[in-house]
Amino acid sequence: MALTSSICSLCCGTKRQKEIRCQQTCEYLKKGEEYQLDREISKKIGSDLHLESEDVFQMDDVTPFVEALERFFVDQFYRGREVDDNHIYDSLAKIYAFRTGTITPFKVGNKTEEVIFNKFSDLNKRFSHLSDSVKSRAILRIIKSIRSSSGGVLGNRNYLEMIYSQHTGKGKWADLFSELETKG
Repeated sequence: MALTSSICSLCCGTKRQKEIRCQQTCEYLKKGEEYQLDREISKKIGSDLHLESEDVFQMDDVTPFVEALERFFVDQFYRGREVDDNHIYDSLAKIYAFRTGTITPFKVGNKTEEVIFNKFSDLNKRFSHLSDSVKSRAILRIIKSIRSSSGGVLGNRNYLEMIYSQHTGKGKWADLFSELETKG
């Protein structure tokens, strides 16, 4: 049963949705769910993506799927300043959670999530030859890229800047990618 009064943080954290049926509008419920999802994603990144030799980005049939999704991010969000890496991360985390059964049903929280979810749905159909687990691993790997390239001194648009440079040959990272291609 939902409470209409305040409770201590310990009770909120330990009894939420178990002994206490929280209202879906509760900001602490939302933050708690986001925190748990972030913890789960961190664990999965640590356990599933730790070996470079098993990197899903190295799979030839996955590359077009990832490139199409990242190109969409560049085309849709690079020019404007209202969407940053955090928005993309949050949207992909939600898609990952939905695909792995952590959250059901998928509820769009904002316009960015809606646009990204719709594009992912299109790509999911277009790349139907890829298994659901491979697509989920690809999403997880993109999330890992965002985590490692964004935030702190790098800024919260560094992932967008990086993929912009990869896809267009322009931008802050263009020289680095050009150099890597000539060496590789």
